[in-house]
Amino acid sequence: MHKSVLFIFELLRLCILLALTLLILGGLEKIIYQWIVGETVFHWSMALGNMIIFLVLYRNYFQFKGWYKSENNKKLNNISTISLTAVSLGLLLIPIWINH
Repeated sequence: MHKSVLFIFELLRLCILLALTLLILGGLEKIIYQWIVGETVFHWSMALGNMIIFLVLYRNYFQFKGWYKSENNKKLNNISTISLTAVSLGLLLIPIWINH
């Protein structure tokens, strides 16, 4: 029972961290794209890129700071971290190429 309660708290924490991360990254992107392009840009690829960034952050950092401890918690390997980060940056840059 105790482990399942901690798991539910960890899921709640995950949802809150996801929402905060998406809000912060979305706000930063809005400011940066307004500065670079001159207008506010919203595209589905930006949301997907932000979710991939959150995945990397969660798997490499946030999961070890939470309430639910498991033997299965492992960091992403370096190749996965670098490739996922590159894919997310590519997805974040797609709106610049589409608008120009």
